[in-house]
Amino acid sequence: MAAIDKQGLRSPMIHEKVAHWAALTPDALAVRSASETLTYAELDRQSSALASYLREQGIGTGSLVGVYFQPSPATLVCMLGILKSGAAYVPLDVANPIARLVQMIGQLADLKLIFSSAPFMANLGEQAVAFADIEQVRELLAGLPPPLPSPWQVQEDALCYTVFTSGTTGVPKAVAITHRSWANLIDWHVREYSLGQDANGILVSAYGFDISQRSLVTPLYSGASISLASSRMFDGYEIAALIQEHQVASIHLAPSSLYLILQAGQAGEQLVSLRHLFIGGEALSPARVVEWAKGKGAACNLIHQYGVAECTDVATCHRMVDYATYLTDGIPMGQPVGNCRVDVLDEHDRPVAAGETGQIVISGMGVGQGYLNNPVLQAERFRPVVVDGVTRAAYFTGDYARRQVDGGFICLGRRDNQIKIRGMLVNLSEIENGVRNALATVEDAIVLNTQAQPGQEAELTAFVTTSDELPALRDIGRQLSALLPSHMHPRRYVACKQFPLTQNGKIDRQALLGMG
Repeated sequence: MAAIDKQGLRSPMIHEKVAHWAALTPDALAVRSASETLTYAELDRQSSALASYLREQGIGTGSLVGVYFQPSPATLVCMLGILKSGAAYVPLDVANPIARLVQMIGQLADLKLIFSSAPFMANLGEQAVAFADIEQVRELLAGLPPPLPSPWQVQEDALCYTVFTSGTTGVPKAVAITHRSWANLIDWHVREYSLGQDANGILVSAYGFDISQRSLVTPLYSGASISLASSRMFDGYEIAALIQEHQVASIHLAPSSLYLILQAGQAGEQLVSLRHLFIGGEALSPARVVEWAKGKGAACNLIHQYGVAECTDVATCHRMVDYATYLTDGIPMGQPVGNCRVDVLDEHDRPVAAGETGQIVISGMGVGQGYLNNPVLQAERFRPVVVDGVTRAAYFTGDYARRQVDGGFICLGRRDNQIKIRGMLVNLSEIENGVRNALATVEDAIVLNTQAQPGQEAELTAFVTTSDELPALRDIGRQLSALLPSHMHPRRYVACKQFPLTQNGKIDRQALLGMG
């Protein structure tokens, strides 16, 4: 699959597009929450002032700046101000356990500052990085004269943002994305789906998640508005009500969030404004959306997307129309994002034939800068590939797909120890590490997905060897809250005297599945 539609042409960077709309429609609504709204002029002015503030602190190109507070209009001020300064932002989710956040921060050698707010600043204790209260900074900057036009030139190859994805060693991996890759994706979305000033959006995913980054900025790229919910936890009823109240037309979300919104949306009456649903992060169950999609949601385009955080979140898109086929054959991966290429290769890096399975390999403008401070994994996953006689920089995803007779591909998921839960990539070894550390009496732990039905959300079961009986295992869940976010908690615990072994002495995971 290849899609090279405007190679060599520059996509405007995110902060440049916001400045464009601020000049063209200064009084248009840009971002709103229950307590605050910002026009494009206000958003552009406040983010420019924040950029000047950062530069005065010696923060610019090559620096990282964290954003750690409940999503609000100030979040967009921070993100855009950081980008205008030449630095890159790091979204840090307030729902993450403190131990995990500390682990993340420890990987970021270039992290110079974290913007936070009073309820959260004390969470991280003493860290080797400065903190700034975002509301105090905004109040300070509001009393100063408007900043002069920015003299700083931001390069396309500069780092734009860093997000974390689950790691095989139990440590989350920092993934770096450049302005060129990010602008290419957002620009392509806006052009490909004709998103305009009426393509209002709403944030429904956790802020630290990669899908949330495009959810926040795509409406601003097209001159529309982005709405922010007030609840810290996902509330399908609140989201459905806001969709109706704010006439939301475009949402980027994981299937598990979509199911809850459809369930809460009063038989679709609250969702009639929707025109585009960009669905990604995990496999979609067509059976759970077909009734709405062919009924009350018939005017809405459902776009099924495949991608990975390492390649700017989205690599391919497929507009859903043939639900009967999806129910039996699966949903095709679709066509690549503009200026990107997706190949499915065998173990010798050769394209697979019809009916064969191979690894999904992504090349082109979407490939990110790579992992921060992880040279071994960087060399393994980010490496050149030769296809059709051309050498390209590529990312080997670890995901596998089957080639169809018509030349299309069906994604089969991962062959390693990773799965997706609520749209977020999770490494089971990271959960196992958390379970082992939750109680001193836990000797060992294996975590498996015991949901065998395709298209259904993963159901994690932890098989534990321990000196205690099962009632004591319930304490693991309480202790795990301090170590892992809630979506990584097993639903069930099974006590084992010892794990079954295969003939070669390895743990027999298939036998464990039979016990689950």
